[in-house]
Amino acid sequence: MTMTDWIDLYRNSAYSFPCRDGRWHRFTLSEQPIALTKPFTDIVAFRGTLTLITAWNPMSEERPLSANECANAQLRNDLEAAGVEFEQAYGASLPGVSPGWREDGFVLFGLSQEQATEWGQRVQQRSLVWIDADQVGLLFCEGTGFVACGLLELS
Repeated sequence: MTMTDWIDLYRNSAYSFPCRDGRWHRFTLSEQPIALTKPFTDIVAFRGTLTLITAWNPMSEERPLSANECANAQLRNDLEAAGVEFEQAYGASLPGVSPGWREDGFVLFGLSQEQATEWGQRVQQRSLVWIDADQVGLLFCEGTGFVACGLLELS
């Protein structure tokens, strides 16, 4: 796969994390960068940057469920030990895409791009979703750096 293919794949995925009232924020990434809308502006103002990360399928190599769950449990332990604020999250295929898929993970709060990249490299991820008050995008853990995107809320 070329870098463009990876960007397209990540832009054509759904991402989700819980908000404090129990609802889930569901979104996808678009090609055209656009300004954040509420409630995302409120979340970023209150919690800091958002980084979506998983320890599933390092470098996009599919692994058994048990290995992925063990890797995420280790990531959770490492985040707790480092004092990183986080909640559960997941990435998934968009509705109607076949075959469907889902990878459980976490949304981390308040990390710089450098800190987020370090966490992504630690769990051998190709890319992370990273959001601050001014930009949304894909943060590649090796080489490419940050690719700006837009954020489209899903119902």
